[in-house]
Amino acid sequence: MHDLYDDFAKVYDECGVDDYSLSFGKGMLKYLDLIHPDESFNKNLDICCGTGTLCGFFKDNGIKTKGVDISNEMIKVAQSKYPDIEFVTCDVSKYRDDETYDFITCSDDALQHITNIDDIKKTIKNVNKLLRPNGLFILDLNNFNLISFEKRNKSLDETRRLVYQLHRENELVCYNVKYYENDELLWENNVFELDISVDELTQMLNDEGFILESCSQHFFFEKQIKKWKLVYKKTDD
Repeated sequence: MHDLYDDFAKVYDECGVDDYSLSFGKGMLKYLDLIHPDESFNKNLDICCGTGTLCGFFKDNGIKTKGVDISNEMIKVAQSKYPDIEFVTCDVSKYRDDETYDFITCSDDALQHITNIDDIKKTIKNVNKLLRPNGLFILDLNNFNLISFEKRNKSLDETRRLVYQLHRENELVCYNVKYYENDELLWENNVFELDISVDELTQMLNDEGFILESCSQHFFFEKQIKKWKLVYKKTDD
C-alpha cells in the first residue's frame, strides 16, 4: 500500500483529498458540539494521516494533534506543510505511544487500506489503548456498492492527469492508478482496499470495548456521500 502513496504524495492534495479532509474536520466538530457539548475534545491522534491536512485543521481550531502514517513520503509532505505539528512514520497496526487522546481519527477510507483482518484488529487494539475512557474513534468506510468501477480521469492541470480504474479481487478492491505528464505515463501503481462492512467492523470494535455511536452516509449533517461516517465510543477503562 505505501509504495503507491510514496509515488502519490507529491500530487495527493491536488486530487481533492485536501477538500475532503477539511469537510470531514468541519463536520466532525459540528458533531462533537451537538452530541457531546459538555465534554472536552482537545487532544487528537490522526492515524493514516496522509499529508496532514486534517491535523492542520485541528491545530487551527485549537486542538493539540499528532499524525501517523506508514508512507515516509506522505509524512515528508505533511512536515513541510505543518512544521509545528508532530508527524510519525509508522505502521499504525504497530504504533505505540505513551500518551492518551480524547479522540482518534482515520479519514478518507484509510482503515480499508489495511487489507489484513489481523492487522485491523491490532490497529483497533492500539486505538483502544491510546484513547482515554469515553474517548471517540471517528472514521469512514467506502461503500463500494455505490462507487462506480468505470475508468475515471482526473486532470490536475493542462499537462498532468491521473487515470483510475477499479476492479474486485475477492474481498479486495484494487485501485489501479496511472500518472501522466504531457500524455507520457510516468508511473503506475496499485492500491488495495478491503471491502469490509459496517457490521463486520463494528463487531471487531465491540470485541475491544467500543460501541457504535453514529453511522450515517451524511457528511455529519452535510451532503450525502458514498461513504459510511462512523463514530465509536470507548466504554471500558
